[in-house]
Amino acid sequence: MTRVTLTGALVVWDCFEQPYCTTRDYTAFGPFLFGRDQYDKAVQALSAKIAAHE
Repeated sequence: MTRVTLTGALVVWDCFEQPYCTTRDYTAFGPFLFGRDQYDKAVQALSAKIAAHE
C-alpha cells in the first residue's frame, strides 16, 4: 500500500507498507514523484484499456 498525494503539478507516492507482512521495512523506498499531467494521462489510458476488455 502507499499514500498517493495529488497537487497541482505533482503526484507523490510515499509511506509504503505491506499490510500482510508487517516485518518488512519500506522506509527507504520512495518517495516517487510524477508530473501531474503525465500521470493523469497514464491513468486515463489504463482506464480505457481496462474498459475495452470488460
